[in-house]
Amino acid sequence: MEDKLAGVRGIVMENASAINEFELDRNNGIYRVLFETSSDATIIIDALTGQIIDCNREYELLTGFKHENLVEMKIWETHTPEQKRKCKVIMRKTLQQGYGKIGFDNVGVKGIVLHSEGKGRTFIFNGKKYIQISIRNSTDEIQRKQELEQKVKERTRELKDTMSKLQIYSQKLRKLTREYLRAQEDERKRVAIELHDRVTQDLINLCHLANELKEQSNSSIHIPVENVLNRAKNALVETRNIMKTLYPASLTRYGLIEMMKQELGNLESKSGIHTRLKDNQPIKLDPIIETTLYRIFHEALLNIEKHSDNARNIWVAIEYQSGFVTMDIKDNGAGFDLKSVSAKDPGGLEGMRQRAELVEGNFNLESSPGKGTKISVQIPIHTSNEIIR
Repeated sequence: MEDKLAGVRGIVMENASAINEFELDRNNGIYRVLFETSSDATIIIDALTGQIIDCNREYELLTGFKHENLVEMKIWETHTPEQKRKCKVIMRKTLQQGYGKIGFDNVGVKGIVLHSEGKGRTFIFNGKKYIQISIRNSTDEIQRKQELEQKVKERTRELKDTMSKLQIYSQKLRKLTREYLRAQEDERKRVAIELHDRVTQDLINLCHLANELKEQSNSSIHIPVENVLNRAKNALVETRNIMKTLYPASLTRYGLIEMMKQELGNLESKSGIHTRLKDNQPIKLDPIIETTLYRIFHEALLNIEKHSDNARNIWVAIEYQSGFVTMDIKDNGAGFDLKSVSAKDPGGLEGMRQRAELVEGNFNLESSPGKGTKISVQIPIHTSNEIIR
């Protein structure tokens, strides 16, 4: 009977119930052709003993044994010692279920390491049970997969290293930026103090002298003296405004929200524009962030006052949420065409954008003719050091 099976050489027969018998014809050449030309390694074994009955050329190449040696061996003897136990387990499962999946990581002998996978099916011939196994050599495929996985791991590791370096550089840049902004604020403060101690005092003295001259002189020079006095007073007001812009001392003393309320109140009194401030900020921010927000807010109010003649309402909202502080400033003035604004615009819009970007913030401007203008600023809060509770 075994000679008869050997002549057929591994017909591809599947019968999960393992109850049907197949009449094999030794002289039927089609089975021999299928068996011999199959690209898969195919083998037929005795289901009870594991004895190899027949195999094709591909199986010889896979295992490294010749056909005459294989037919004298049991199936697990073609595997390395480490794989013999696994082979017996797969045999038992295949017998129990009628089919089974097969996979070995080091099939072969003589030190040849191979990877193979396939499936086995039981069938019955002349009342005796056999197992046909078809195995595909997947060594190249698995090696390519392993190489790809290794490359992915290497690239992932490189990416993590790069991201780590970028994070360090980002922290350094953030630190340098803050040092630059603090140095800039210190310089502004120094200039403001110089203006106060020198220019302001000189203007005040000039006003006093003009008043004394006006009182002591005759009426013929009252008008020229009055003109000098008015100009000195105007220069004094402008100087104080410049000092306030350079160094808003009240910001340190009262905080951002209180300063915004004061400036909005002053604008209402001066221009009659109705203002509204909404905030949910129960925290005090880092001075650099507060100063940045204040300067953008202050510049926005100046723009509205200068360029939005038709504005009757201003809405300001500032809130802290999800690691960001956001400020929106909106008016219902005439608006303008964004395309008409130069990158170096005289209205200070580019300066606002640059201030926001220096603290890693986003600046957004919305406007169109007849629909007012809206400025939005969003600044990230990276650490608790930027929040003073």
